[in-house]
Amino acid sequence: MKNKTLFDEIANKYFVQIRGIHGEHTETNDGIFDISNRRRLGRSEKQLVQDMIDGVHALIDAEKAEP
Repeated sequence: MKNKTLFDEIANKYFVQIRGIHGEHTETNDGIFDISNRRRLGRSEKQLVQDMIDGVHALIDAEKAEP
């Protein structure tokens, strides 16, 4: 993840969180991240799963587009 700002913008758009694999507020040096839903209440399970799917797809596309 070279452009952290771009990835944070994508995460915010799709209501997901990017964090290190060791839990909330952890960083990573090996390029492996944990992606989780930021919203958990007030939406259907279908909507929450769709947020995750859309967010992960957008993050993958952005990662592939990095030089």
